[in-house]
Amino acid sequence: MTADWQLNFVAALQEKGIAFKEGEDRLVLLDKGQVAINMVSLQNNVDPEKLIDLQTDCQKKNIYLVHLWEDIWKTRRNQVLGRIASILGQNKTLHGRKAKVLVINQAEADEFLEENHLQASAKARYKFALDIDGQMVAVALFSGGRPMNRIAADYRSYELIRFASLIGYTVTGGFSKLLKHFINLVQPNDLMSYADKDWSLGNAYDLSGFKLVKESPAVDIWLNRKDDKRVFTHRLPIPLQSAMKEMAKEEQQQFLLENDYIRVFNTGNLKYILYF
Repeated sequence: MTADWQLNFVAALQEKGIAFKEGEDRLVLLDKGQVAINMVSLQNNVDPEKLIDLQTDCQKKNIYLVHLWEDIWKTRRNQVLGRIASILGQNKTLHGRKAKVLVINQAEADEFLEENHLQASAKARYKFALDIDGQMVAVALFSGGRPMNRIAADYRSYELIRFASLIGYTVTGGFSKLLKHFINLVQPNDLMSYADKDWSLGNAYDLSGFKLVKESPAVDIWLNRKDDKRVFTHRLPIPLQSAMKEMAKEEQQQFLLENDYIRVFNTGNLKYILYF
């Protein structure tokens, strides 16, 4: 049976004028079958290996697969539709050469990314935006430097934490412009970043010279049913973490369920590094 949220998603595609057809096993096929959206319900006992196998099968067929979880659709609807439109190449184009780079504060970064990034914002040491005619059109967040003494005493590694453009727009050259500004300012030895395999094939990183160095397995995430916020195990409230220490995995899941958390997961991350 198709769930209400899945019907709502399909209706939203129709409202946006995004052509689609429904495939098997809750797959929605876009772009003449070259893009597939797998609708993942919270009520189902989903096996990570099944979703990873589906990814592998789609990649062999040159199909861009997205795993759309029920809670992500319900809490990030506009961002989901914006990302799908971007994948389909339906964005309007802005030219990065016309933009100027601004240093912004955390509140400004939070406001932009809450509206325009699937994972909302994050704390960061360096925060930059692209501005065109007084409008912020893209934002990038970077970490502070991490010493890598095993490589060299003065080696510093940084992380690109977030990048997003204004929903509905692609800023041509914008990603590269913000990267170049950060590199010139900080002079890092390397810059790493992660692509969420639920949504990304890492193409933007490949085009920008990043090297794929690691592919991580599926990671457990806990969804708080009271506020629909996702957290990794190490980010759970300290009292819950303490109570779980001596429990087996099955006991932990039952314990967290009793405390309004249910298990979800992503299908892993692609780790990229840009070396200098």
